[in-house]
Amino acid sequence: MSRSDRGRHSGQAMQIRFYATLRPIVGGRSVELSDPPDTIGAVLERLADDYDGLRTQLFDDDGTVRRFVAIMVDGRDIRHVEGLQSRVNPDSELDIFPPVAGGV
Repeated sequence: MSRSDRGRHSGQAMQIRFYATLRPIVGGRSVELSDPPDTIGAVLERLADDYDGLRTQLFDDDGTVRRFVAIMVDGRDIRHVEGLQSRVNPDSELDIFPPVAGGV
């Protein structure tokens, strides 16, 4: 089960949580990514390769993260650190939020 090794537990697995409209795409609230790459950009690419439909939800046509997608690494928004070049390790926790809209 390559699909980002859902349910597999190893010492080198990164926990990735998805919210709202992203959950049906990945089949649940979270996945574990075994032997994760060392940048958030590479992690997102691997996830996009593993899950049909995820790429269009996360990235614009030019490959940048969509403006209102929020990606948090260990509680920090990647826009406030090094963006897609932000370093991660197997113990990192990722939270990925799709764009949401609201108002009165």
